[in-house]
Amino acid sequence: MAGQAPVPPRRERLGGREHAHVQDPPSAVASPQELQAHLDQQHIQMVDLKFSDLWGRWHHVTIPAQGFGPHILRDGIGFDGSSVGLKSVKAGDMVLLPDLSAAFKDPFWEVPTLSLICSAYEADTKQSFPRDPRNIAMRVEQVMRDAGVADESRWGPEFEFYVFDEVAFENATNRASTVWTAAKQTGGRPQADMAI
Repeated sequence: MAGQAPVPPRRERLGGREHAHVQDPPSAVASPQELQAHLDQQHIQMVDLKFSDLWGRWHHVTIPAQGFGPHILRDGIGFDGSSVGLKSVKAGDMVLLPDLSAAFKDPFWEVPTLSLICSAYEADTKQSFPRDPRNIAMRVEQVMRDAGVADESRWGPEFEFYVFDEVAFENATNRASTVWTAAKQTGGRPQADMAI
């Protein structure tokens, strides 16, 4: 409405840092002890470890909260990097190390779930994987800081969606046609929306 001031985002202190929240209830944690207390207080049942592949698609590994602890923060949780295009099949072993500052209660799960955004590391050496998108972004931000260009950078997804499920065309002697097809919620079968 015109003339009304926007409602400021809710602010919360957790881990000695202040965080602005637009949606309830994301909240970052600062230490393994604070994380465990958060899991108990919020009755968290699952922990979702999220990471991105080279093309920006999100992937995740979800584990029961009782299986999550300081050992995962220290050693990470293994995954096959070749299955998401990060490495070759011969050397696909990798680990995800959670970033505690990127912890939030995920509002989209049916059971209380804590989501942690992770970075990918080599399984044997625990060296950061150079082609992990988060590691690339952190290195770029450090170069910008060192060059005096900026103190921080903001990275976000490019939202894409597709209106049509199928587009077909025909161009022959005495005939030309184009058909766009989009699925509708009518029994799950696609219907042609328009034909020219």
